[in-house]
Amino acid sequence: MTLDQGAWDMHSRLGTLEWGQMIRNVDELASALATFFSDLGDQRHKVTLVALSEFGRRVEENQNQGLDHGYGNVMMVAGAGVRGGQHYGTWPGLSMGVDSDLTVTTDYRQVLGEIVQKRFSATAVADVFPGLHYEPLGFLRQA
Repeated sequence: MTLDQGAWDMHSRLGTLEWGQMIRNVDELASALATFFSDLGDQRHKVTLVALSEFGRRVEENQNQGLDHGYGNVMMVAGAGVRGGQHYGTWPGLSMGVDSDLTVTTDYRQVLGEIVQKRFSATAVADVFPGLHYEPLGFLRQA
């Protein structure tokens, strides 16, 4: 199942931790996720949720108090089997890489590959993601 929440393309008026488009979106997302898992009831132990964006963001604010598209991004995985409460992959720090963007250290297919392998019991992640040199990150327990 795929769900979509728009209005994340914040090239201007991003805001602060107290006000603005970002905090409104984060609040709405948090509320929606809490409601989703609550509504699952006894079935929640069968659901693994992945939240991601199709593009990254730059760290440095632009002249319109927003963030332009960049390479680095974040993914969130929650629910069944997740070893939560921490980040996985390599955090590059805030030093800028190519084109003043965050350095990408983890291919998003590594994250999805671990879900495919451990939640769907796939033995060959490369069949799902051809060309990927799959290395588990360890964020998911075996199903």
